[in-house]
Amino acid sequence: MRNTPSRMNSSRAWNPTRDEPNENPNHLSSIMVNGLHFLQNDMLVKDSYPKLDADAVGKAAKELAHCLGIVLGDRSSSEDEDEFSSDEGEGTSTARVTESSVCKLISLKERYHSIMMFKHRPVQEATLLHFAIWFVSEFGAEPRTVQALLDMMDDPDDVFAPSYYLPGSPKVVFVSAVHLAAGFGLVEVLRMLTDHVSQRTSPEQRMSPESYMSQWAHMCPSGTTVEEYLELAKQDQVIKFYQPIHDSTYGGNADVTLYLLKQQVDPCTENNHHITPLHFVAFVGISGGLEDTIGDDLKKIVSGLQRTGKAVTAKADMGRFISDMGTKKVTPLEVAVQDASRFPQEHLGLLAPCMADGSGLTYFDEIKTISDVTAEGALKLVQIIAERGRENLNVLRRFRINAQMKGKSDVLASILYTAPLAASEMLELLEVNPEVEDAAHHPLPAKTSLWGLFQNQTMRCTYQSDVVKKQALKMPYWEYKARADPKDYKSPRVAAVTEKTWHDVFIPNPKRHKRSTHIRNVHVVVSLLPNILDIDIFMALAHCQTEHLRIMNQKTVQGVVTCLWSNLIEDVWKVEVVFRFFDVWAYVALSVLVKQGDHLTSMCWPVIASGNIYSLVMIGTHLFSVCRKWWNFQGDESMQNMWSPASRWNLSHTILYAAQTLIGSALVIDLAVKHSNEDKRDSFDDALLALCLLISCFKFIWMWRLSNVGSRIYTIVQTFLASAVNQMLFITFMLLFSFIVAIMVLSRLHSWRLAIDSYRGFLFGDGDGFNGLNMDVDHDYSPSFESNGTLLAFSVFGSFFFNVIVLNIIIAIYGHEYDRLEDETPKLFMWGRADYCVKTLLSTYLIHWRGPEFNRGLQVITVGCLVGGVYAAKYSLNMWVSALLLATAQVLLPMAMVQCAWFSPEGQDSEDQARYLWICHPPDWMWQSDDTNWENDYTAKQELLETKIESVDDKIFGLNEKIDCLVKKSKS
Repeated sequence: MRNTPSRMNSSRAWNPTRDEPNENPNHLSSIMVNGLHFLQNDMLVKDSYPKLDADAVGKAAKELAHCLGIVLGDRSSSEDEDEFSSDEGEGTSTARVTESSVCKLISLKERYHSIMMFKHRPVQEATLLHFAIWFVSEFGAEPRTVQALLDMMDDPDDVFAPSYYLPGSPKVVFVSAVHLAAGFGLVEVLRMLTDHVSQRTSPEQRMSPESYMSQWAHMCPSGTTVEEYLELAKQDQVIKFYQPIHDSTYGGNADVTLYLLKQQVDPCTENNHHITPLHFVAFVGISGGLEDTIGDDLKKIVSGLQRTGKAVTAKADMGRFISDMGTKKVTPLEVAVQDASRFPQEHLGLLAPCMADGSGLTYFDEIKTISDVTAEGALKLVQIIAERGRENLNVLRRFRINAQMKGKSDVLASILYTAPLAASEMLELLEVNPEVEDAAHHPLPAKTSLWGLFQNQTMRCTYQSDVVKKQALKMPYWEYKARADPKDYKSPRVAAVTEKTWHDVFIPNPKRHKRSTHIRNVHVVVSLLPNILDIDIFMALAHCQTEHLRIMNQKTVQGVVTCLWSNLIEDVWKVEVVFRFFDVWAYVALSVLVKQGDHLTSMCWPVIASGNIYSLVMIGTHLFSVCRKWWNFQGDESMQNMWSPASRWNLSHTILYAAQTLIGSALVIDLAVKHSNEDKRDSFDDALLALCLLISCFKFIWMWRLSNVGSRIYTIVQTFLASAVNQMLFITFMLLFSFIVAIMVLSRLHSWRLAIDSYRGFLFGDGDGFNGLNMDVDHDYSPSFESNGTLLAFSVFGSFFFNVIVLNIIIAIYGHEYDRLEDETPKLFMWGRADYCVKTLLSTYLIHWRGPEFNRGLQVITVGCLVGGVYAAKYSLNMWVSALLLATAQVLLPMAMVQCAWFSPEGQDSEDQARYLWICHPPDWMWQSDDTNWENDYTAKQELLETKIESVDDKIFGLNEKIDCLVKKSKS
């Protein structure tokens, strides 16, 4: 029903223009008349506005109608509300609307009590002009209502008359018409008021638009009258409360805020609580616009409020609006990231102080602040930094200087965990060419060898500390080091070894005319982020989710993983592969020796027992390291979540590792107890040994996923876990169960044999299985109900359905999923190496580098334990001693191998020097480019560009038509 007042408990009542057109003047008159009728009905006013004085509201509505030339019919307060529910135009049946207003001047000095609401509070005293502004906002009436009153005022200076309300404290707040219009979001009314006070008021009271729009609402002691307020205002004895721009920003009125900024109001003005308009924008956002225009409006508002360059860095106490913030003074960005804020999260980058204050080096901290709330907002901020960096190199230089401040690798790790795509963009901004000291004598090689065992390497990486300072930046340095003359050495071999530097190891220079597939032209880049091989960064990469795996194609990310893997962790992996191979061999051999009862007199049992002891130690050291890192990040919620012992990543690793270790330990203890009691091998031993053998074999196979030759293991596993495959398998087994039950009914054989025969026949086409389904018929067989002909029919149909239809569908789905996931293999491969790196460091890096002598001592102890364990097992001294010695060797050897002078888990070297990543790659480098996705993206962008071109052509065509029309009119 149109134009129907509704009963409401809030301060906002019936608004009949929500879905009505505004072009029809008669319709607009009906809106005003119905609204004024509504306000004259005491019962409706009391119901919708219980805080207002119904009699005073009716009197003000009648006076407003009189000023507008609207003659209202009589309506008693007892008339039912449903009389307003007629169709459009019926609301004016008892009113007469004159075409012109009363042609006389009126006085607006009369004041009314409790006739309107403002900020959810009743206005204690107001004029008819204030009432008209509220009426336009509340009922959607035409703003010309206010203009009509302004034109009819006998004293134009009455526009400055104040009204007041009680703010909930023993104070009185005095406001004028400009505050009401700004608070209600009436930009048209603001224009009318501005024109009036700047052109039609008396010369003594006349104000510029800027001054009028910057008027203060004042706070006075409780009980202050209007007359007393005017006297106090002249003497500056009132408290300045807020300005209209505070009203508009707190109300989220974008159009009003933009209009006020156009009038050159002070964008950084603070209210009496030192809150700036931008703080209100950060708290409320904007409302009333289309979703597509919110971003543009916010950019204009923030840009206007930031005109003086101080708004985004201003701090205020927002505790009265956001209880969680307490009394701490915060910036607008800190307000916007709160849960109570309604600021669009994807536009948080607009409030970043680093983009407004040229001297600020807070890029990383602000990106982290935003990434904790929204990954999309952090990505947009990084993209803005990149865009401005291309226009102004100083922005990019300050960003890179900020990256080299202390502790920024941990900040990047946090961003990589919460907003991986934003962190990937940040790493791209930190890639530069290294500085070369003397290109004439010691240049960067133009080509090098990228040879690999199974396939050529995609890049070579190193981690060095050589830097030179350039414009406040520490640039990785290709330093020329004078080499001694080989003649000074007695042995040419010693001379060759002595003159070799890390440059030669990093980029070996092949012979100039040598040609091979692994000899490639190369390009060298470096990352300006110091200590990038931080375990926190690897942990963030290990937590990377499937939808963000494309960051593994980023050059620096691959460089980080490749550098640590190829220079340190790969050797540890090779040793573990050897240990796991001996485990498999021991289980296979033990399966033969257990039957003979001499398993405790061979090497098999100590090898298996030592492997389980090693696994228990690795679980303990892993949990200890995780808990220590988690405790160290008590003040950072994001990093705490990443390192939480209860995280899915940690629990899945620990539980699976602990389960297989416990199963192996159960087998070891069981065999030892039975051997001491001289018990015979039973079926439980067989099942336990078979399970341990399978686990050991699977573990050994799974280890090969980290090598180039076994990377397809990821594709196979992901295909098996694909949702489409699992859904089809579920449907298949449900259908198989249905057929098996139906065949049991027909054959009247409720046995396991029949179920197994059905499984063999339907899924594998096994002839013996079909025989059990009554398909082994003789030549003279004649099907009938008495001879189980129905069972034969079901068997034939089932075999055709499963062997021809279902199984081929499963094969097709498997093939499709494998092809789809094949493109993800390189990303999963790189992610798997990052995951293995962090797990290896957590389990083995417990002893820090203490010099080559100490490291050599660990290696000697390891060899001694290996020899002692083998000797004890061979001569049957004590199998438990042998197992402990072998386990000690397995624990100490990886710990000795991860010790080195150039790396520690926090990223720096053993002497706490910052290290920088160097990457050598072919100029056309790309890790298994995804041509399909690239083509799809290109096609989508091309279609979008064509659409935009068509829209521009249409606009140009329309503009040409208008120009032609104007030319024709001018000629005529």
